[in-house]
Amino acid sequence: MTTTFRDLGILPETAEALEAVGIITPFPIQEMTLPVALSGTDVIGQAKTGTGKTLGFGLPLLERVTVPADVEAGRAKPEDLTDTPQALVVVPTRELCTQVTNDLLTAGKVRNVRVLAIYGGRAYEPQVEALKKGVDVVVGTPGRLLDLAGQKKLNLGHIKALVLDEADEMLDLGFLPDVEKIINML
Repeated sequence: MTTTFRDLGILPETAEALEAVGIITPFPIQEMTLPVALSGTDVIGQAKTGTGKTLGFGLPLLERVTVPADVEAGRAKPEDLTDTPQALVVVPTRELCTQVTNDLLTAGKVRNVRVLAIYGGRAYEPQVEALKKGVDVVVGTPGRLLDLAGQKKLNLGHIKALVLDEADEMLDLGFLPDVEKIINML
């Protein structure tokens, strides 16, 4: 019998969002990591490009975020809601930032999870405006995350889940001091 994302215990709304784009069965890395990560345990995963790592960490991360749909479904209380980010994904490049953001938006679509990409090389203002309106998940590069947090425009005080995507590449690119600063802000 083939395992589905529903079998792995993700929220029905998340499974529905994935099924809407034809994603029904997990890749091996997802099948191995999801049960562990959904239980709240830290996970370190390594797999080749294109094997599903983003959803392997992204689905548990989305499940930790509380949104109005969770209140409506009786899984959360209104006082659990916040407009400040509840989850943070740190990535080494703009390209990866965009890809991860799009994958999380797809998986979080039915629950209306607000995901924001924050990276340098583009104007601050739209990112700051989006933060003011409220976001649930931030995906960003270390430099821009530190800039906005340092200016008090990005509040990292409500982060419940942190992912360091492509951590080996971030180390190779010299981002370790920035990543440590970000972790110390949580």
